[in-house]
Amino acid sequence: MQRIPSVNLTEWDPARAAARLELADTLQRNRDAIATAWLASAGLDAPRAGDLERYLRSLISGLCEVLRDDDWTLCQTIIDTMAENRARAGSQPEYVFQRALVFGRHAVRGFMREDFQLVEEALLETLHECVFRYYESYQGMRLASENDRLYTRIIKSLVMALEARDPYTKGHSISVALLSQKLGLSLGIDHPNRAYLAGLLHDVGKVGVPDTILSKPGPLTPAEWATMKSHPITGANILKPIKLYPDVVAGVLAHHENFDGSGYPYGIVGDDIPLIGRVIRVADSFDAMTSTRVFRASRSVDDAMEQLRIHRSRDYDPRVVDALKQIVNAPTSVKELSIASLQIDITEYGT
Repeated sequence: MQRIPSVNLTEWDPARAAARLELADTLQRNRDAIATAWLASAGLDAPRAGDLERYLRSLISGLCEVLRDDDWTLCQTIIDTMAENRARAGSQPEYVFQRALVFGRHAVRGFMREDFQLVEEALLETLHECVFRYYESYQGMRLASENDRLYTRIIKSLVMALEARDPYTKGHSISVALLSQKLGLSLGIDHPNRAYLAGLLHDVGKVGVPDTILSKPGPLTPAEWATMKSHPITGANILKPIKLYPDVVAGVLAHHENFDGSGYPYGIVGDDIPLIGRVIRVADSFDAMTSTRVFRASRSVDDAMEQLRIHRSRDYDPRVVDALKQIVNAPTSVKELSIASLQIDITEYGT
């Protein structure tokens, strides 16, 4: 299928270009060690990894080409191969490749210098692009129409627009999407991929919130809070014209509704709140609590779970909180990693 060519903007930003080259050099110098660390992050040794280690080494080489020359040829070949294998096996697209990339971020960190903000941003952007390319490639084999394939690019553009406004959301959107999908599977949602899409897009309405409010390092005034509370409606209005699944739009609209009716924008109560909205409410809060914000440090996973327990039945659907507790307490969970990493069932890599 024909792909939209990428545009390399790093030539306009010398610092960004230097960070990408530094990351490429780090990946090239430490390719084999990073591949080993990548597998170790997933709790795998070489015998259990099968062909994954070979794929990882090739992918790391491909990432070097992307970072140096914006050349996706090698990476895209690996992505297409893995997507095709998963599609032929009838497997869901999110299980191996997408979540494995999150482990890659943590594996590479150990080989970077301490002052690495721009370098890590380059790494996260590149891995994020891999996720979208994988999902796009999988869809190209499974979806019936070009219009359906176009959705992934529209979604990517919307998420990138938000991330350009609010750097905090760069990891938050994908983390909430992955956790929402995991919760959807646990709760038996008919289409858990739609929970993923809604989680990915839940904050897209914040593109209408001024920067002074979005990045304010402190409590909002009542007037600022009223503006911030408008973002679910704005998000739903943005999504309606592209005719996404109605339950995805409903999930975005309802992701700040509280179980007792004290939420916004409409004060819906209990099971009248769309299930995907209730799922995102929990996933969003959990990721927010376990992530560093401009106005406070992150909480531990255990502390975040305690807050969810305290406010269950008030803010959160008890069933969703219980489902998250099962995920967090699973033997394969890795609590010291980010929430996106926590979604990965390590046992899946052995299959």
